[in-house]
Amino acid sequence: MPTSSPHPGSDRARLAAKLREIRATTGLSGNQFAKTLGWPQSRVSKIETATQFPTGDDVTRWLAAAGAADEEGVVTELLKRARVETVSLRQEFRKPGGAAANQRSILELEQQASRVAMFQPALLPGLVQTPGFMRELLALPSGPAHTGGASDADLEHMVAVRIERQAQLYEPGKALPLVIGEAALWIRIGDLETQLGQLDRLHSLAGLRTVDLRIVPFSTGMPIAPLHGFRIFDADFVVVETFTDDHLIMDPDEIALYEHMFSRLQAEAVGGDEAARLIRSVSRRLAGEP
Repeated sequence: MPTSSPHPGSDRARLAAKLREIRATTGLSGNQFAKTLGWPQSRVSKIETATQFPTGDDVTRWLAAAGAADEEGVVTELLKRARVETVSLRQEFRKPGGAAANQRSILELEQQASRVAMFQPALLPGLVQTPGFMRELLALPSGPAHTGGASDADLEHMVAVRIERQAQLYEPGKALPLVIGEAALWIRIGDLETQLGQLDRLHSLAGLRTVDLRIVPFSTGMPIAPLHGFRIFDADFVVVETFTDDHLIMDPDEIALYEHMFSRLQAEAVGGDEAARLIRSVSRRLAGEP
């Protein structure tokens, strides 16, 4: 899982270093350069340390203030490459602490954010999974044992940290809006008992103020192409997870696009009592009840 501080060799770190180098050639301190731009000094500092991702307009103004138009091609290329940072899960699992450390980094990012918005078209996210569902999911051929080389002990540690993460569901002031497709209720992970237990758990969470669980039913047209799930951490970044990698999207324009798509999903989804009724209906039908 990506962290807020980039790897020294990443494109994000190289972009920050290049902008810092350009500012340094002016002979101005960070504070003096910020005044030239009309920005707070902290903004220049965050961009130069890669803790804040610059927009295209930020870069244009930076180069103009530094009189560095000749650097535009290099900086634009770095910006383009840095907009999406890819982290290999296999490599992350090989680091000290392995898969459990990767889960803990997710926990830390979630704790730092006041709002984590989640969309999953066909899978229930970790924050609402039961331990049984987690174990079945992680043991699949698409799971970390096969794609990342995680051991059985690693998987149990992952389950333990995922359970720890769920304490956030009850944190006052925490916003965890979640939209899932109805397919996530039907797609079975493990045996029927595991699936029914998972639906019972989901039903119990439907009324929590922090969760804001909503479901896009089959009877409603999906307002976006459900190509993949995603998580939005405040307005800072978006995480898209694949079988083998996490993709961290930091470009403000792209983050705004994901926010727009999420708002469309929320508008079409059902919540509250209606979501609870849909969960109960699916549970009864899976169990073969009338």
